[in-house]
Amino acid sequence: MALVTITGFPCSGKSTRAQQLKQYFEKRLKEPEYDGPALEVVVVDDESSHVPRSTYDSSAQEKPGRASLFSNVNRSLGTDTITIVDSANYIKGFRYQMYCAAREAHTRVATIHVVAPPDMCRKWHEKRGECSYKQATFDNLIMRYEEPSSMVRWDSPLFTVPWDEDPPFEDIWNAIIKGDKKPPTSAVLQRSKPPPNTLQTLTATTSLINSSLLSHLTSLPNSTTFPIPSPPAPSSSSLVLHLPAKKITLSEMSRLKRQYETVQVKAQASGGLAAAGNWTEGDVATGYVRFLEQTWETG
Repeated sequence: MALVTITGFPCSGKSTRAQQLKQYFEKRLKEPEYDGPALEVVVVDDESSHVPRSTYDSSAQEKPGRASLFSNVNRSLGTDTITIVDSANYIKGFRYQMYCAAREAHTRVATIHVVAPPDMCRKWHEKRGECSYKQATFDNLIMRYEEPSSMVRWDSPLFTVPWDEDPPFEDIWNAIIKGDKKPPTSAVLQRSKPPPNTLQTLTATTSLINSSLLSHLTSLPNSTTFPIPSPPAPSSSSLVLHLPAKKITLSEMSRLKRQYETVQVKAQASGGLAAAGNWTEGDVATGYVRFLEQTWETG
């Protein structure tokens, strides 16, 4: 019936999204309104394919590991199965190989790109303990990651899901069950179109927060909170950034600023939920504060 390929940086939340999708699909299949064929939802991952994390330590090990994963995916494809592939899937050639297998099996396809900043992925990776990659392997996987593109058929339809947003469950369901690949209606296009000067607002707001924060810490270096000035904070609410118990440097803030902006621009360009209207000065400020607190684990 369908192949759903999940891709993203290591430790970006792919397995969480895979389980969310599995639960959603199974729920929809049990609803009285569903009148289609009986379907099984299967998650194929590295563990079920006997691919340990050490497989990614070298290309010599990785090649047979991908072959094992592909064989498992191929076996699960069928007209009565929704297959969710929860793995790195970071090489576009491998995603194309799975796409070809899906087309040969007469199944629909969809790609879910889970987007999270590298620093946030590193923090989540550090918490894994024994289940983690070697640090060099982790860094290499991020460096070699080949992003999916909605412009190529093997990654389409493409759904981009930022780390802090829910997947567009209904749209994904329609894509794999109904084959709904039609362009959005004019009403949706109007809703998703970012306002003029979007990038300027994004960069100006994050720059203002960074400079204000660093100036504040120069005067009060032991602060644990920082009230975001209005503007850019929404005037109707008090926006407070909770600070970590460490020294915050200009280089760190510059790096985090770039990561946040990159995620937002990617989501907007790919038609993700971030394109739905979170582009005002206040929205950007609120989102950036939330991102910083999640990165620092102070929220």
